[in-house]
Amino acid sequence: MSRCLHHNTLGCIAQCPGRCCLHLYFGNVGLRLLPHELRQWRGMVAELCTFHTPPIVDAAARCLSLPGPTSDQVFLFSLEEMFLLHDLLVSAALLLEVDTILARAASQ
Repeated sequence: MSRCLHHNTLGCIAQCPGRCCLHLYFGNVGLRLLPHELRQWRGMVAELCTFHTPPIVDAAARCLSLPGPTSDQVFLFSLEEMFLLHDLLVSAALLLEVDTILARAASQ
């Protein structure tokens, strides 16, 4: 059974039982992310949030995009949704980092 790391009104992010990947569910989309992909997505989302925060007038307009798994696919987000996605990714990364620190401390 997957372990939910974090959830908000947009979706949730969970770690698979084998701890090899993460399952990110947001809106009507679900992705399986490997650890390096979590870092990549977190970086892209943070950059979009930072870059677009002041200029976007309508925070509910779906005018931001992230690349999908193929070159012909993109995911569209409003600024509000992008911030919620950023919350999921950052929270999961922090919790995984805490797990790693605690596992190291327990093994010593």
